[in-house]
Amino acid sequence: MKTPSLFQSLLAMTLVVAAAASCRNESRKSTEVENHRDAASEIAEDMEASLPALPYIAIFDDTSEKLGVEKNPDFNGSSLTVDALTQALITNYPEIKPEVDRISNDTLYVRIADAQYLTQQMGSSGAMMYLLEATYAYTELPEVNAVNFSFKEGDHAIPGTYTRERFK
Repeated sequence: MKTPSLFQSLLAMTLVVAAAASCRNESRKSTEVENHRDAASEIAEDMEASLPALPYIAIFDDTSEKLGVEKNPDFNGSSLTVDALTQALITNYPEIKPEVDRISNDTLYVRIADAQYLTQQMGSSGAMMYLLEATYAYTELPEVNAVNFSFKEGDHAIPGTYTRERFK
């Protein structure tokens, strides 16, 4: 059997060292990618936690085909203002931009200038879920018992005054 030359031995050692270094780089790159993923996940969680939550969530029961409502455990009652509730609605339904005009007696007046998405694109159940969540959100305010929605009527939603009783 022939013994390897010095050149062949050096070449073999160089290949082994290069392979090992390559593995360490991949390992480092993999760790860096994993760290970036973890950081992005933390940022997303922080952003989600800082987004305003609605006080109630509409639930559609497929069995009974009825709309229900339940308290949102993520809702922070300390942020109970008209502006915070409006922002929470916009965050949850970015295609719908409610504008609160005023509160008169026990009714809050909301105008939706462009209600195309609400009335034509969400379907009847989606539109009712929005109106329910908006009504329950605004009537969580101590001085509000009804919400008057003003928008151009469409196939899936009609304007008017809504109370919690309307959804029971």
